[in-house]
Amino acid sequence: MGSCRGFGFLLTVVVLAVVRTDAAPAYKWPEAGMGQRTSDRLSAGKRAAKYIACGVCEERVLSLFPGEGDADMIARFLEGESLTESLGDAKGLCGMRDLAKLFKGRRIEVETKPDGSALLSSSSTIPFYEEINTSDLVFHWKSFALQHACTELFRKDGDEVAQGVVKAYHASTGGGMPVEERKRVVEAVKAGCRMARTCKAAAKLAGGGETSC
Repeated sequence: MGSCRGFGFLLTVVVLAVVRTDAAPAYKWPEAGMGQRTSDRLSAGKRAAKYIACGVCEERVLSLFPGEGDADMIARFLEGESLTESLGDAKGLCGMRDLAKLFKGRRIEVETKPDGSALLSSSSTIPFYEEINTSDLVFHWKSFALQHACTELFRKDGDEVAQGVVKAYHASTGGGMPVEERKRVVEAVKAGCRMARTCKAAAKLAGGGETSC
């Protein structure tokens, strides 16, 4: 009788050990509001940036296109040098003031998950982003995540993204109407952004990988 109880206790301990070993540790994100520029907040911003790289790329590139352009207008835009020049200038393209205005206007927020992942999601309200974000005392790490994702992607692969957008657009066909052309542009921008190394890495993370940051 005693041996049976002993075996049952041992089995319970083994089961608990397996559960604790297999359970994924939760990641604790910093508070979303303003705070001091600490190593934890910088690390959180860089971590989130790895997950949102593709979305930041797509939104930033799309914002450069003519809003209601028809096929001829978009073709002229792509034939010029403005897209390549813009995407090749990471510092100018990823200014925090412009990013804050863009993502506030689109009502897109950086959403964090308990497992340590992050994504861009639509918000019913205007999300907060700090337009300057250079102070060590008043720092917004989610704004930093946007800027870091943008800067790293276009610093490394701005030219490749521009070439990918142009190639994908010309390889596709549209109906000529502004709405149809907009869809064509969106798909071309997605294809171009997928050329970037940080976007490829983000896709792997979204598929179940893990970030070391």
